[in-house]
Amino acid sequence: MSRLARSDRHAILVDAGYLLASSAQVLVGTSLRRAVAVSWERLVTGIKTSVAENTDTRLLRVFWYDAANAQAARALSEEHNLISLLPDVKLRLGRVNNEGAQKGVDTRIALDLVNLALQGAVSEIFLVSGDDDLTEAVDMAQDYGVRVTLFNVPNDDSRIGIHATAMNLARVVDGRQRIPVELLRTAITPSPRPREVPADEPAPAAAVGEAAATVTPRLRIPTPSDVARLHPAPPLGQPERLEPAVSLAYSSTTGQGGANRGDPDADLRAVIPEVVRTVVRNWLDSANQADLRDLVATRPTIPGDVDSTLLNDLVAHSDDRYRVLQTETRWQLREAFWSEIDKHL
Repeated sequence: MSRLARSDRHAILVDAGYLLASSAQVLVGTSLRRAVAVSWERLVTGIKTSVAENTDTRLLRVFWYDAANAQAARALSEEHNLISLLPDVKLRLGRVNNEGAQKGVDTRIALDLVNLALQGAVSEIFLVSGDDDLTEAVDMAQDYGVRVTLFNVPNDDSRIGIHATAMNLARVVDGRQRIPVELLRTAITPSPRPREVPADEPAPAAAVGEAAATVTPRLRIPTPSDVARLHPAPPLGQPERLEPAVSLAYSSTTGQGGANRGDPDADLRAVIPEVVRTVVRNWLDSANQADLRDLVATRPTIPGDVDSTLLNDLVAHSDDRYRVLQTETRWQLREAFWSEIDKHL
């Protein structure tokens, strides 16, 4: 097959982490991935069909990028196994590190963007991702004559109409299209509640209390609450007093100088209770007794996926999705999580 014939095709590159977290945020109010249940065949088929309506080229392949637990890398999860068996889908897996962070996925996407363009395999790429780290790879793929279009989760509140997408990436692509919200609602639904506990099993609250009582005492680790008392943050709604002696000569982020006045996270601290309530409610709706026991046993450590969800959902209330939260804000957020969990136990 000639290079020209092969180039009359398009590829769909899907960052599953972005797609599911953003869809969950839009549909149920939190980016917690376990808060939603997915019909994988319906979702992938719907994406393929929606893209086909916006191009005259033929589909080469759907590349599906996700992360897998490094300790279980040799055994695919049920989700990844189902995805890999779908027609026209190529599964690409990165890894999840010990802190619960996704690693290697962006690198795989960037490599495929450039390689597909370099080999002349496609003339169009539809990218389902919002990550700023892909900007340069998109730019290089365009240098080889490939059109790159974002195909992202819709968000009417965003300046660019799509959810959680870096402005640099939005600027460099050739076009921006929105995944039909009807497709997302059909394929992605709130996670069903765990089965009812049989009469001969202990109630969740009792089981959690029992688990807490049987945890072997260890060297006590200071909790976020302990640390916060050493460095108390201002009450919600009140700005923090900053020493006037420190000033900012120039910020490479804003390109502006001037004094650093006020509390930079005051706006976000005000919505901490709302964010925490939403995350905890969705986590509890999808949790079973084993999850609850594990949560209590590892306190004050918050599971990596939950902790990142708390941080991401709070930052989602700002205009900058790459905003770095102040240390005090992180302490307050995590302390609020445990306070909310205690209300349900």
